[in-house]
Amino acid sequence: MKRVNIGIFGRVNSGKSTLMNLITQQNFSIIDSKPGTTTDVKTTVMEIHDFSPVKIFDTAGIDEKGELGVKKKEKSLDTLKRCDIVLLVINECNKSYSNGDYNSEKEIIELAQKRKKEIFIIYNEFENTEKNNFQLEEYKQISSIRINLFKKENYKELIGFIIKNSKIKIQNTELLPPLEENKIVFLNIPMDDETPKGRFLRPQMMIEEHLVRNFIPTFAYRMDLIKARSQIIEIQEKERMKFMEYIRFLKRDNKLQLLITDSQAMDVIAKWTKYLDVNITTFSIVMINFLSNGNLKLFVDGIKAFENLKKGDKIMIAEGCNHDRKAEDIGTIQIPNKIDELFGKGNIKIEHYFGRVFAEYEKLKEYKLIIHCGGCMLDSQVVKSRIEDLVESGVSFTNFGVLLSYFQGKDELNRVIKPYGLSIC
Repeated sequence: MKRVNIGIFGRVNSGKSTLMNLITQQNFSIIDSKPGTTTDVKTTVMEIHDFSPVKIFDTAGIDEKGELGVKKKEKSLDTLKRCDIVLLVINECNKSYSNGDYNSEKEIIELAQKRKKEIFIIYNEFENTEKNNFQLEEYKQISSIRINLFKKENYKELIGFIIKNSKIKIQNTELLPPLEENKIVFLNIPMDDETPKGRFLRPQMMIEEHLVRNFIPTFAYRMDLIKARSQIIEIQEKERMKFMEYIRFLKRDNKLQLLITDSQAMDVIAKWTKYLDVNITTFSIVMINFLSNGNLKLFVDGIKAFENLKKGDKIMIAEGCNHDRKAEDIGTIQIPNKIDELFGKGNIKIEHYFGRVFAEYEKLKEYKLIIHCGGCMLDSQVVKSRIEDLVESGVSFTNFGVLLSYFQGKDELNRVIKPYGLSIC
């Protein structure tokens, strides 16, 4: 389910956490007059009726001093990049505004405008304090509201203001390319030691649900990759024949329209289906196209940078999920091993980032290439933010599914991106 991301930003003691508590109607964030009470980004989700499901971020003040203050500011501004709506909270009692000191607010607004975010200014009217009716004249075209954030009864006024002024439209990218109702999609789902028991992985669940919801029949198959790659010909051939028996059965009367495979099985799928007229793609490619709002081409273009890597270059492998790595993990074992094989062991330096941790903007420029997973544990705003940072920094990037398919040759890469109307020379 796609949500609108709403971020709350401003100086220390401007009322950001009070705003968070007003929106959520609960004491979600700690409130205190001591500067720096909010030490890290706090997140919650809720439904705003007549608007959208939302995720709300309460951030630290960006004007806090010292080394820790700088780190908090960086975290807050990074969070802004992932938001759709920016709520800038201003304590209108702050006397520094009368001296023309509003650099903190300008920094927030300018970054938000650069990233094309919706911006609303919330002037927080504290009770029993002298008000100077300060207004950011330079940004008076930005929708604003003056409101006492401590009064719970102001909740409806605040929510009404957001709903009235927001023009946000959630961009809905189709999860899969156009498919026919009466034809089958084959889901090749090998399982290894990292596969959790009791459920499919999120891409597999999402795709299965999407297909069934759209009256498209599916066939789920577990390939035994150990047997399929066995050096003993008889074992490998037995596994191949079992797989091919189902393929031939499903292709009868031209009923098989698409095969979606785990990316790590592309070495087997490419070889076994090379001479079959079967459309193929991978779970990783499906997800990164969906989460990047249809920008799969950008990840395909990154293959050119991979081809041009040379000794001493540094790359990043970014995975959006957090789990203990074991067995033949794709990001930490399979892709690094293949890179060593192609370029010589240790000639390409590889660094890893996991979960929501991603390299700071300035550090990105150290890399020749970013290799990103399908992003299934991230939301589209995070993926969009990462793409924007990478495009701005001039760093090329590709995707697990794209790269693992490319390892089998350009013809195989063209096969998996063909369903999206793409090809490489």
